[in-house]
Formats: sequence, C-alpha cells, structure tokens
Amino acid sequence: MAQKMLEAMSKPMHQMAHEQCIKYKDKLPADCEARMTNRIDDMWKEMPFDEMLEAMVPAYEKHFTKGDMDALIAFYSAPTGQKVLQELPAVMADGMQSMMPIMRKSIDRMTERAQQEIAQMMKDSPQKAGDSAAPAQN
Repeated sequence: MAQKMLEAMSKPMHQMAHEQCIKYKDKLPADCEARMTNRIDDMWKEMPFDEMLEAMVPAYEKHFTKGDMDALIAFYSAPTGQKVLQELPAVMADGMQSMMPIMRKSIDRMTERAQQEIAQMMKDSPQKAGDSAAPAQN
C-alpha cells in the first residue's frame, strides 16, 4: 500500500515539473519536461521501499499493541479494509493534486519573504558583503 501511495504521488510531481518547464520555458532547454519526467521516474525506481517499510516498524511498535495490530489485520482482511487498501492510493493522489497549488502558493510566499528578509539584513548589516572588517590603525 505504501508503495502504491508513493507511486500515486508521482502524478502531481510530474504535473508540477510540467508547469515549471512551461513557466520558465525561455530559460530552460526544449527537452526540460522529458528530462524532468525521466528524473522523477528514476527517483521512484531507486526509492528503497523495503528499507523504508522496515524503518516504520519501531513506530508501529511504539504506537500499537499486538491487539491493535490484530484488529487492523482483521479490518484490512474484511471487504471494507480491502476497499481502503485499493482506493487509498488514488485518494492520496487526488488529495495531493488538490493540495499542490495551495502548497505552491504558500511556498512561493515563504520564499519571497525569506528573500526579502535576507535582502533587508544585507542592507542593514554594518558589514556589507565584500567589505573587509579591518580594524582601524592608530
């Protein structure tokens, strides 16, 4: 299920790459989208899913008892649990696609604020970039 969910998240990543290649098409090579698509696909192929799942075991052990796990197994073995397993990756993909524009706006605002803050600090700094702070000689 985790692998399917991560793979479903690939679609919004492809969409974001597509949008960025279009947005900056004057500054990027013509094969930008093909290169980004290949990069994203390679990233998913290289994702160590087994290792990631193994790393989750202590978190499950910390938060769930054996009884909890038995109940989860029973749930996922039932028809509703099977439907959850079947549909959750698509739900996550749809949710990610809906969230990406909101996240992008927020990230853009945060990036702009950070750039403004850095510019202001550089402006206000008594020691400008490139200036040497050599002590005055008497």
